[in-house]
Amino acid sequence: MDRRDFIKMLGLAGTSAAAYAACSSYMMEALADAPATIEDLLVASNDCINNGSLNDIEHVVFLMQENRSFDHYFGTLRGVRGFGDPRPLRMRDGRPVWEQLQAGFDPTKEPPAPDAQRIKPYRMPNIAANKPSDDTSPEGTVGGVFITDPAHDYGSGVGAWNYGRMDNWIPKKQIVTMAHYVEADIPLYFKLAKAFTLCDAYFCSVHGYTDPNRSYFYTGHSNGKIGNDSFSGSKDGARPNWKSYPERLEEIGVDWKFYQDGLTWTSDPFAGNYGDNTLEYFQQYRDNTTPIYKKNQTVNSILRTDPNKPSQFEQDIIDDKLPAVSWIAAPEAFCEHPKWSPHLGEYYVHEILRAFTANVEVWKKTVFIITYDENGGFFDHVPAPTPPFSSTYGEASPGIKVTGLITATSTPQRDIDSEAAVTSNSKLMNMMGMGVRVPTLVISPWSVGGRVCSEIFDHTSAIQFVDAWLMAKGKKLKDDFYPISSWRRAIAGDFTSALDFKRKVLTKPEAVADTTKLGVVFTAAQQSNAKKTPGLNPDLTVYKSDPDIAKPTLLKQDRTRCEIMPLDYDFFVGATVTANDVKYPITNRGKLAASFYVIPYDRPGTWPGDGPWYFSVEGSKGTPVTLKDQAYANFGAKNATTKNYSYAVHGPNGYLFEFMGAPGANPTELQLPDITDAVSIDEAKTIRFTLKWPGVNGRLKVTNAYTGNIVLVEAGTTTVDIPTSDGWYDVSFVDAVNAPSRYLRRYAGHLENGKIGKSDPAIGLQYDEKERVYKPLAA
Repeated sequence: MDRRDFIKMLGLAGTSAAAYAACSSYMMEALADAPATIEDLLVASNDCINNGSLNDIEHVVFLMQENRSFDHYFGTLRGVRGFGDPRPLRMRDGRPVWEQLQAGFDPTKEPPAPDAQRIKPYRMPNIAANKPSDDTSPEGTVGGVFITDPAHDYGSGVGAWNYGRMDNWIPKKQIVTMAHYVEADIPLYFKLAKAFTLCDAYFCSVHGYTDPNRSYFYTGHSNGKIGNDSFSGSKDGARPNWKSYPERLEEIGVDWKFYQDGLTWTSDPFAGNYGDNTLEYFQQYRDNTTPIYKKNQTVNSILRTDPNKPSQFEQDIIDDKLPAVSWIAAPEAFCEHPKWSPHLGEYYVHEILRAFTANVEVWKKTVFIITYDENGGFFDHVPAPTPPFSSTYGEASPGIKVTGLITATSTPQRDIDSEAAVTSNSKLMNMMGMGVRVPTLVISPWSVGGRVCSEIFDHTSAIQFVDAWLMAKGKKLKDDFYPISSWRRAIAGDFTSALDFKRKVLTKPEAVADTTKLGVVFTAAQQSNAKKTPGLNPDLTVYKSDPDIAKPTLLKQDRTRCEIMPLDYDFFVGATVTANDVKYPITNRGKLAASFYVIPYDRPGTWPGDGPWYFSVEGSKGTPVTLKDQAYANFGAKNATTKNYSYAVHGPNGYLFEFMGAPGANPTELQLPDITDAVSIDEAKTIRFTLKWPGVNGRLKVTNAYTGNIVLVEAGTTTVDIPTSDGWYDVSFVDAVNAPSRYLRRYAGHLENGKIGKSDPAIGLQYDEKERVYKPLAA
């Protein structure tokens, strides 16, 4: 197998300089080399296969960019939970979450009119006035277009999220929030996603600004702070001063460095670090006599200022002096914060990748993670994992400690397990997060293959990963419990599931690395053009200019399937109808903890009495953990006669359990069984449901949404086996005898077998609620 065949095998066929022609003229030269750069790294990665481990890693490098959501960048990419999600959250009027009302929802009024203006995800338009004058992007591509900066403060973030109903994005963020890109617009990022591993369940840590999110990234928490004023806006005497993760590394003798092309925020967007090195605002980093000051407050460049002279990052790689842990903060123009375009960020990322090709022996020992500090006000359709505030709002299993949720204060002694925000606004929910989903790429020799990892992560996952890696290398940590809250430590993974140390290839291609490539330096004229370019602020006219806006959002996503990483999720949600309520025990058999939303379909939304509710169940550690008898689906005075209930439970990796009925109006529903368990059979080729019938009457119709096959199940049947589609299942149980019955138990998700799998084949398909099957939509 030669080098080019190897690249084809990895799904990079067709990669060429032409694919990067969408890039602006001031970076075309650099990005024209991007395919070769990626190929060089992939080829070198082939030396890192077969029975490796965390111990093989010598360097971990983090780049945190700015203000982009997952759907905004990757909603159209194949294999991820994007715009083709077959099981999206339903809003209060039954419409999918991406059909946002321009006016938002008012729970005190009647449902919105059928012709009410909706704003769906729309592709960014190509408007010349919002591109630098020297931009040469081909017609129809918009990666070089500058865009306005949507609201991304804590108040608007929590407001758009709306307690998990996810239905208030336009009033809080305006029409710009629904803009998105496609592969032609951000080609480098799509190529990296198709070459390495993309995480589609990584959430920022706070519904809000940069600084508190970056505080989670660098220190494990933000002490309840939700605004930049507590960090970059702080003054001596009131600066944050809690322990940071680099200080932990310093204590145990682990080398670290901060790479940045300048210090702090400056008025020149092409200089400084945009203030994204949040550590510089901490009191202990102000003393210029300390080692941590010198390591943190030194310019260690990523970009070349002389085309013929390596940057400091490049030189450290060439000299094999890259530290164990590195953090990178880009200048404003390159960090992707609106107004600045994605192309500038792609250029910056390519410079990092190109530096690795200068010494592939260093690359062979490195994990490089790219993530984003916050969504920046851009829409994403997946509700973020949320801690249960009290028994009114949900529950956590005993092994997860959640404290101080409503009355938290910000003091040096603040309980680290508090998930409350410190805010004087009593109208806000006073919760920290997690926040909105953001893009995250894991680029390393052990994450090759264009795979998707769907374990839940947040910014604390970076710290958890470095801890896990250092312990694997035999480092004795001074404490085994770095100050990350109990809830986040349980719910957020440590990135190890994104790595595959047993990857195999048949033949090793020759390694190719050209160390003579020159860097590209931005000229003063090019910088000037970019500085004076305004950001596009889309309005309804811009929204309607998308030629595909009338088409269903599901059709936006590429239906090609890809490989997915195995996960340690294994849970079950049941439902039992009693005389007064519906109870739903949640059992977790898996190693990973799981977070769930319970969404009411038939309540007006005067929160908290009408939900949603949040449940978190710890990992099993060998013994299943059960949250029993959750009873928020109670029959109040409003539905005492019909006893209507209609709920959805959303969980990790596209999990959905819908349960509904009206036993008051249809008493025969009480003859139908409880479904008490669902387990994997034959390495996830089959899902087995266990049924418990109350008597000898009744019959169920069971439909497999993936195949359309129907099975009739008679009273007394205790198990039902349904084939999966590569582990994916969507099975509905309805009353087969009484047509008026509302009885429904619908289970959908993915069974794990410990092996690399395939992405959901239902992505891009419409679920037919009448027939209970997936169907393709007309283009």
